[in-house]
Amino acid sequence: MLREAFYWRGEVKLNYVEGPDNGPAFLLLPAYDNRWQSYSSIIPSLAKETHLYALDTRGRGASDHTPDEYQLKHCIDDAVGFIEEVICEPCHVFGHSLGGWIGLWLAASRPDLVSSLIVGDSSLDVDEFIEAGRSMEEREFNKRFMDWAGKPVEELEEIFTIRYPDRSMEYIETRALTFSQVDPEIYRDWVDGQLDKFFDGYDAEEILGSLECPVLVLRAEDGLIDWEEILWARELNDGLMVKELDGFDHWLGIQDGRMQVVIKEIMGFLYSF
Repeated sequence: MLREAFYWRGEVKLNYVEGPDNGPAFLLLPAYDNRWQSYSSIIPSLAKETHLYALDTRGRGASDHTPDEYQLKHCIDDAVGFIEEVICEPCHVFGHSLGGWIGLWLAASRPDLVSSLIVGDSSLDVDEFIEAGRSMEEREFNKRFMDWAGKPVEELEEIFTIRYPDRSMEYIETRALTFSQVDPEIYRDWVDGQLDKFFDGYDAEEILGSLECPVLVLRAEDGLIDWEEILWARELNDGLMVKELDGFDHWLGIQDGRMQVVIKEIMGFLYSF
């Protein structure tokens, strides 16, 4: 049975869910504008084999909104405190998208807290990612998300029903509720084309080169990581394990009913050592 609770990091209230103690401590870190419920398709299977925790990043889900404090370094600080004060032991980490960047920085800077890391289709060469984010096309793309964030659920359901005509009503309702809880300000750096501000302090070469724990990178065929990035990352750290998910997009099947593939990869990795 899952238990939802709050963790206070200083004056910031962070929402999380905890499963029963069925195995090693395991922390799930969601994608950029998502909440722990966005992973409801994989949480039951993971919770059967681990002591699962899933944390809503600040500005998302039921966690506090903290305008002007949505840089990656703030997310890292929250994750460090959560592991030290709630989990209270080193844990395995699965970070998807934003969660992967948090996981990478966390594993590099605090190796005492991370037993292993699974990176779910997070761009590895963030310098290229930052440069691409300066384009007007990318800025306009992110402006759409900013416009959706924080709107009433009913209005978002209407928007998403039109935008995603082939999706189920369950998907529409879940996505609408998720975006209704997002602070629009989490997109400020993205809309302004200032991702260098968002990634302030994040040194990809240093981070990848200093990883000590086992790391599995899940690369979606239609995702954020290209093979040049993989080769570049392996030059920095030849211990990186990479699994190509053919036919999958950035969501790794988690939201389209093909979640068994990513569950198999996660659990196979955890059982490998």
